[in-house]
Amino acid sequence: MKEMTVESVFGSNAGIVWKTLNQNGSSNLANLMKTTSLTREEIYGALGWLGRENKIVVKHQGRAMIFSLRDEEAYQAVTDTTAEPASKARSKSRKIKPKIKKARSVKAPNKQTESPAVQSERVEEFMLH
Repeated sequence: MKEMTVESVFGSNAGIVWKTLNQNGSSNLANLMKTTSLTREEIYGALGWLGRENKIVVKHQGRAMIFSLRDEEAYQAVTDTTAEPASKARSKSRKIKPKIKKARSVKAPNKQTESPAVQSERVEEFMLH
């Protein structure tokens, strides 16, 4: 029996969410829950995984958060899935450019540098609780 690891669970859920965003475009949490059949917690874990890999952007519309793939991810996915064999390639004038929705990118938080001593104290304190 194959053991379920944290990486395999979150990674596979991230793949499901990525494919859904790639196929359907931008989506909010409720739509992601409907289309992926994942729970709210599983989607948040997958979005965290994708966010850590810098593959998604988040846009706020009122109180809702709209998730979409970064421009580079969406473009890469479109070019990978629409590649035609050389014998059936269209002329350059007939190629359709992919429509990419632009959204505000989310910046990674500033990394705070701590000395190794302070880090080990924090780890010890965390482990004690």
